[in-house]
Amino acid sequence: MMSPQGVNMGMVKPDLVQKRDEKYNISSDDLKKLRLGIEETEWINPQADYWKKTGKGFAMDVERTDMKLITPFP
Repeated sequence: MMSPQGVNMGMVKPDLVQKRDEKYNISSDDLKKLRLGIEETEWINPQADYWKKTGKGFAMDVERTDMKLITPFP
């Protein structure tokens, strides 16, 4: 899932990261080093960037509905 925002995509203000690190006594730099060994996925779904390729997206409406009682629930 992705949120296509045109400004500073995926970037968090450094001062907010520093405040978070100090508050929870963690180190973002140490976390980055730990994640270096994580391999990238071998396959990316071709529909993953559909909105980038076509400029279009999908919209769904949510509506309340009664469930069909096909099988009894535990």
